[in-house]
This record gives sequence, structure tokens and C-alpha cells, in this order.
Amino acid sequence: MSVINKKIRFIFAVFFICCIFLNISVISAASTTSAEDTTVASALSDSSDLSTSYGNGVTVHMNTDGLTAPPDITAQAAMIINMETGNAVYEKNSNQIIYPASTVKIMTAILVVENVPDLNSQTLISQYVVDNTIVTSKNIGVSVGEVFTVEQLLNAMLLYGANDAALALAEYVSGSVPDFVAKMNEKAAELGCVNTVFTNPSGLHDDSMHTTAADIAKIAAYATKNQVIMDITSSDSFDIPPTNKDSDPRPLFNRNYFTSKASGTNSDSYYPYAKGINAGNTSAAGYCLVTLAQQAQQNELSYLCVVMGSTAIPSGDTEIPNSYSDAHSLLDWAFSIYSYKTIVSTKDKISSPEVRLSANRDTVTLVPDADISVLLPQNVNMDKDIEIKSTTYTDSLVAPISVGDCLGEITVWYKGQIVGSAKLLSTAAVERSNVLYALDQIKGIVSCLWFKASVTIFIILFAVYIVIILLRNNRKTPRKFY
Repeated sequence: MSVINKKIRFIFAVFFICCIFLNISVISAASTTSAEDTTVASALSDSSDLSTSYGNGVTVHMNTDGLTAPPDITAQAAMIINMETGNAVYEKNSNQIIYPASTVKIMTAILVVENVPDLNSQTLISQYVVDNTIVTSKNIGVSVGEVFTVEQLLNAMLLYGANDAALALAEYVSGSVPDFVAKMNEKAAELGCVNTVFTNPSGLHDDSMHTTAADIAKIAAYATKNQVIMDITSSDSFDIPPTNKDSDPRPLFNRNYFTSKASGTNSDSYYPYAKGINAGNTSAAGYCLVTLAQQAQQNELSYLCVVMGSTAIPSGDTEIPNSYSDAHSLLDWAFSIYSYKTIVSTKDKISSPEVRLSANRDTVTLVPDADISVLLPQNVNMDKDIEIKSTTYTDSLVAPISVGDCLGEITVWYKGQIVGSAKLLSTAAVERSNVLYALDQIKGIVSCLWFKASVTIFIILFAVYIVIILLRNNRKTPRKFY
């Protein structure tokens, strides 16, 4: 029987090792398949279900029932972007193909600033620039061989609208204007512009050059992040000193009457909350204006306003662009309709779920990783229209847990739509109890389906083995004859 006992012990050992191996495999597989995606989108979701159409191509992207309707404007296309959320709150024919006029200079400025590390670098005006300058357009009158700094030409182009400066900058950056235009189109595609084709760096009319208000908004939003561009386009004036070809200084005044009153013209068009970015026109494109506006009393609420293809009012020998009044009325409307409210703060304690296998605490407090601030209509009913939902990742609520571990998410809903979200982070470290962990592992082994199946199979095989041994012993037992 000693041989039999050894065989039985061997079978038990093999069985135990197999069970452990199977259990580890199952646990590993389970941990892989049960892992939750904890990625949380911080940007606002598409609020198209909250949009209201007013006809004539106008759409408001946040329910404003009971509030003032958006104003009528002369612009062919327009768009207002809330800069805190990055979302459009107003659109008029925003994807309609139009001519860009001087808004092209925004892209030219972006490429210049990004490709010239030293704006004090000197440029030499070429014969090409002079030959291709349309003298009847806006220019500073450069001469062949005249020397300027990049900063001077940038101010001439952005502040004064000089087209010869745009040509000179393009040639300086890329060696040739066609090569620079290729860079412009590459950058436009990089920024997500799908309906824009540039053919020159100034914006002078070309039937082949076109864009949309939506694409110009993408380019302008990118430009607002560049302090050089914003400083130049928001200033009142700039003086170019005498050069090697011209003994007279060139005083430049901001031609964007929405931003500056320095020129003394159309001072009624001035908007005190505006900064930059571009104003201009062509006969084919109409009057265009791109600007950033911010009212401090509105919780630092800011809007990017794009107005394209506005008409003008004749005034003596000149005309007054309606692009300024269009932008003025749109921005006043947006500031009066919306407010930016913080619904959830990082200081808020959202929940305290239980933690398994803990050695030092039973629960852990969860807080948002960022404030959730939402753009809402002024007449929002916070109790009725706003709902806050939080979710914890149950598979993650097992010790050990470190401070800052993502254990869930919180979402803010406005009238059935998600308008903001944040991750929920642990505020404390939770140590693991080795005793509880060992018991949990044993429980996992015992409750494992493979373990139960293995036990059943083992019992059957062991029973068969015992029967076989008994039968063999019976055969070997000698018969007694009496």
C-alpha cells in the first residue's frame, strides 16, 4: 500500500499545481477583459440637438427659448465661437463658399511668426515684389533693394493692411511666393480647413481663392494663441523709421476701426471689448471682420467673431462698412444671452465608495480632476435643466490605491445632452491588507469554474483509480482451497 499512497500523493500534488495555474490564467484574463476605458473627454459634446434654426442660414447652437433672437445682419456668412468651450454659438451660412479678402493675411502672419525666430531679421525687397504689387491696392510703397525688418513688415501687413509687405514676407520665408502659398494650404489642411484654397498671401481677389466662415474661424482661433499676432493687431499704431531707400518715416495706423480709434475715422465703429484681428474688403468679397471680444464683467467670457461679405453704407466720397455694426450687434447679443457657469468644482467631494481588501480605510473620497464650467443661456433653470451624474469604476475600487488614481467620471447634462465631464480622482492612498488579499486569492481559486471542474474530474478519476487498484489486488489474492 506504500506504493499506492505515493501515487495518491503525487496525483494530489499535480492536481493542486494545475489548479493554481488555471486560476492564475483565469484571473489574468479576467483582469484584462474587465479593465475599463477611463478616458474622459474634457471638451463639450456636440450640442446639435439643442440648436435652433432661424432661417436664412442662421443657427443658434444653444436653446435660447424665451430670450432675444439673434440680430439680423448684412453679412453673407458669419460665426461666433465661445473661446472657453471652443464651440460655435451662432452660425450663418458658415460652410458656404466665399471669397476671403484680407482675412488671408491671418494665415500669412501665422506662417511668418512660426518660421522666423528673430523678428528683427532684415529683409531685402526684390524686383519680384515690386513688379507684382498692385499699386492701386493698400501698400506702403516699397522699393527694390529697400531693407526692412520682419517686424516692420508684419506691422505693415497686419496693422495697415499692406499687400506689398505680405508679398515680401512670403518671399522671405519660403524663397518664393508660390512656395509660400503651398505652405499656406498645407497649414490650412493641418488646422482642419476643408473648403479653403489660398492662391496669394495678401487676399487680393482671385477667382480661384476661396474659403468659408467656418474655416476662417479655425485659422483665427489658432492665431489668437500667438501673442505676437494679437499684440500687433490690437495696437493703435506703428512707425517704420527711414530706410536705405526712403528718408521719411512711415507712420502706420490700425485700419481696423473695430479695435482702434487711432486713425480718427469711423470712431463710431469702435468696440471697447475687441482685440484684433483683421479687417478688410474687396469688391467681390465684400467687407470682412475677424475679432476677439471679452467682457470682464461676464466672468471673462470671450467670443471669436467672424463676419464675411457684409455690405456698406455710402457716405460722401466713401462708405461705412456694415461689418462693424454686424459684429457689434452679434457680440452684444451673445454677451447678453449666455453666461459661463461653474457647475462642478475640484473642491467638491463627489462620492466616497467602499474599497475592497483595504488595510487602513473602508472608503475613499473622489473629487473631479478639473472644474466643469458650462456655457448656458441666462434663463437656465439650474434645478430643472441641469443634471449631474457620477460613475465609479467598480473594478478599480480594490486596494492598493494611490492618491490621484482615476476611479470614475462625472458628467453634467443640460436638457438631456452631455455638456461637460471630468475624471474622478482618489484623494487618499489606500493600503492593501495582505491577509484579505490572500483570502481573496483563495476564494478566487475555490470559486473558479476551472477549479470546480477539476475537482469533479479528479474525484471521478480518483474513484476509477481506486476501483482499478482494488480489482488488481483482488486478482493477486491467492484462492484458498479447502
